[in-house]
Amino acid sequence: MPDTVAPRPPDRPLAGTGTRARIALAPELDHPHAKLIQTSPPSPSRPFISLPLLVLLAAVALGWNLNGYRLLDPDEGRNAEVAREMAYSNGYVVPHLDGLPYLDKPIVYFAAAAAMMELFGPTEAAARLPAYLATLATIALLVWFAHRRWGEEAGWLAGLAYATMVLPLAYARTAIFDSTLTLCTTAAIVWFADERPVAAWAAMAVGALTKGPIAVAIPLLALGSHALATGTPVRRLFSRRGLALFGAIALPWFIVVSIEHPDFPGYVFLRETLQRVTTRSFHRTAPFWYYLPILPLAGFPWIVPALARVSSVRATWDARRDAAASEPLLLACWVIVPLIFLSLNQSKLPQYVLPLIPALALAATRNLVAGGSRTAARVYVGVSGVAGLALVALTRWLPAPISLTPAEKAAIPPAAAALGIVVLCSGVLVGLGALTRRPRSTIFGYAVVVMAIPFLSGRLLVAVGDDRSSAGVARATAAALERSGGTGTVLGVLAYPPSLPFYLGRPIAVATETGQELTSNYIADNVERFRSLAGSPLLPAGYWREALARCPMPTVFLTGAGHREARAALGAALPLLAADDHYAVYGPCRPRSMSQPPQPPQPPRRGRGGR
Repeated sequence: MPDTVAPRPPDRPLAGTGTRARIALAPELDHPHAKLIQTSPPSPSRPFISLPLLVLLAAVALGWNLNGYRLLDPDEGRNAEVAREMAYSNGYVVPHLDGLPYLDKPIVYFAAAAAMMELFGPTEAAARLPAYLATLATIALLVWFAHRRWGEEAGWLAGLAYATMVLPLAYARTAIFDSTLTLCTTAAIVWFADERPVAAWAAMAVGALTKGPIAVAIPLLALGSHALATGTPVRRLFSRRGLALFGAIALPWFIVVSIEHPDFPGYVFLRETLQRVTTRSFHRTAPFWYYLPILPLAGFPWIVPALARVSSVRATWDARRDAAASEPLLLACWVIVPLIFLSLNQSKLPQYVLPLIPALALAATRNLVAGGSRTAARVYVGVSGVAGLALVALTRWLPAPISLTPAEKAAIPPAAAALGIVVLCSGVLVGLGALTRRPRSTIFGYAVVVMAIPFLSGRLLVAVGDDRSSAGVARATAAALERSGGTGTVLGVLAYPPSLPFYLGRPIAVATETGQELTSNYIADNVERFRSLAGSPLLPAGYWREALARCPMPTVFLTGAGHREARAALGAALPLLAADDHYAVYGPCRPRSMSQPPQPPQPPRRGRGGR
């Protein structure tokens, strides 16, 4: 990302003046005082590619067919159900899962998804819309920032680069928190860079209400290291007005929840933050180098031009006190320092690097407008050739150890072949664009790969969704209960499919020893306390045997596909309704008495989010 340090050229337009900068993808300049930005007016006879149109097409691709595949358990199913219960009860303060307090994550994403469900009903698209809208807002923010720094077309290019990288695409379409977190951390960093510390602290406050302290850690790690490198006082980051606004936004919800649940502060700061960072208790441990192969794929294909001038890192570092080095150093600090922190963190998942991807989009834009296209093009032609051929090879070969359903095995080859052809064509476009000095070809070549994925992967996503969700189990369960008069209940036997309550439109009871089946650390940590509540959905682990023997009301029993003891007992007494690689459903049993077992709490409906 760092590039050759150069003084600001005298003909560079002032930030925010609206002067239109023509992006010329010229051969890279090796002179140590090469211009960073070329600012001649655009040619009326050969206008630059319509970048706004490309950004619009990329935005359409990001949101294409959001409702076309099922929720992917566990994360999407759980988060969608929390939002559904919030919309159903119209209770927008304390999130609930299966009727129990769910304080593993703060409120913002759940509230946004619940609001979408109030408007559009409890659908997959409504659950995913906040992530998609947050991604669009991040694109807009990058367009604004790059426009102010390098001109109008550079702004559109930055937005396009972010919209057409792999990880932003994946999490714009997933009902989890990371796209919203990335919007907040990006806003904080670019607003600090634009001398707007109050707005930056407001963004971090919203981020803290989305995913906790990490929303503060990432911007301060990036900006603090940049300040130390450039000799800028770190205390400038801590604006009194900004800190006051942070408290005014973040503290009210935290205080209200802490009053209602006094254990919440300790859980947030000790269990969810300190233990997650320093211990292996969350079972997400991976080697220190875990993110090294993930980051190139996450930022593909724009990571190639983003790193086009990395060879000049020494010159940039030597001139780090020079104002001209500030931008490349900021982008480097934005990626490297948080990446080191995440690598030291004991809890690792691929999406944790999403807040670093906007820096790669800005670095790619900066290098391209500075004339770093030819080196990047040579590298990209080679990478795309290898990647394209590898994808095409999947049409004839799939790794045997991979466990796939028949539908997934049938869907992968055509999707891989089509995407492989697109990747190969993309390399040709980038290479021709660099050779012929045609930025139209180069930019489209980089953008087309990720833009094509939603259109080429529809069948595969349906197959994966059918495998990873509980929609099929829910259909069989709902039909059986309907045949029993619609008055029955569902009992999970040491099992809780996260998306099942969402598709059924109601919580379910669970016979459990630890509560871990609900995939909530907060509920598992408090399982005995919650089990003692009146009407708790958490029942003793052996309760299912009593329910099977007495059958106080029509009950559908669900257990894990590998739970042999439960399956043998249930199969001997009840018909099998449905089974897949994850769960088996039996019943319903026929009542033998009028007494009823404990029912999971369903709050009174006041919103429009219930099914």
